[in-house]
Amino acid sequence: MAPFTHDFRKAQQRMPAIPVSIHAMNFTWQATGRAEYFYEFLSLRSLDKGIMADPTINIPLLGTVPHKASVVQVGFPCLGKQDGVAAFEVNVIIMNSEGNIILQTPQNAIFFKTCQQAECPGGCRNGGFCNERHVCECPDGFYGPHCEKALCAPRCMNGGLCITPGLCICPPGFYGINCDKANCTTTCLNGGTCFYLGKCICPSGYEGDQCEISKCHQPCRNGGKCTGKNKCKCSKGYQGDLCSKPVCEPGCGPYGTCTEPNKCQCKEGWHGRHCNKRYGASGLSALRPAGSKHRQHTPSPKKAEERHVPPESNYIW
Repeated sequence: MAPFTHDFRKAQQRMPAIPVSIHAMNFTWQATGRAEYFYEFLSLRSLDKGIMADPTINIPLLGTVPHKASVVQVGFPCLGKQDGVAAFEVNVIIMNSEGNIILQTPQNAIFFKTCQQAECPGGCRNGGFCNERHVCECPDGFYGPHCEKALCAPRCMNGGLCITPGLCICPPGFYGINCDKANCTTTCLNGGTCFYLGKCICPSGYEGDQCEISKCHQPCRNGGKCTGKNKCKCSKGYQGDLCSKPVCEPGCGPYGTCTEPNKCQCKEGWHGRHCNKRYGASGLSALRPAGSKHRQHTPSPKKAEERHVPPESNYIW
């Protein structure tokens, strides 16, 4: 079984051997079976640099042939400075895992392209074409005045470079589809985040290589969090520079002290949630005669008249 789809072989035959004004050429390739195959573009060269720039390719110059069908695009960018026919050379080889060449374009094959003057100064790259408004129209995944910039979504982070649509090259210390993950060897404390080898981004209130140093010289109490130099953010129910003072709402008044959140300790002679009630204002049980617990508070008027005894008057109202 041939290791590649026939489309790659046909692509060699479609290369423009006579002057044409083709913008780009696409072909599909795919490695079949389990064997690994490698490719290398030995030459992408324009022989008439004043008319046409070097041919472009939308994949790295050296790599592994994919096992799923993939489109390869070769572009032929006119410079737009003068009319003429540009000669160019595209040479690619295919190797097996042992390094043996099993397929290649004809060596020293020269192709040609017709370029028209001043359509889009600088030319359109990556398969873009120059429209009647002298503006490059770019294929999906590319943008810029010359379609020279690839678009990665999500964008490459931490200094990553988008080289082809959806593919980021990450700087040392980062990895992931968009270079969003760090190769960390450091454990960051107190909620810090590792963003590079041995480096932490610390939350407010902490510093140090591992965010191990609090900016509050005295620790915040009662669950408070250090948010800056000697600044604490207190939990609900506490206040003060170190979150050491409990909060009682609306307050304990002049006769009480707040000892816990919403809990007042009252001075002697006072009680109530807010220490606003005074003991001794109504001494009912102390002034009531012994054995009067079950008596009626007020005798009936009839019995009072018969016995000529005045109503009980030993209650203080």
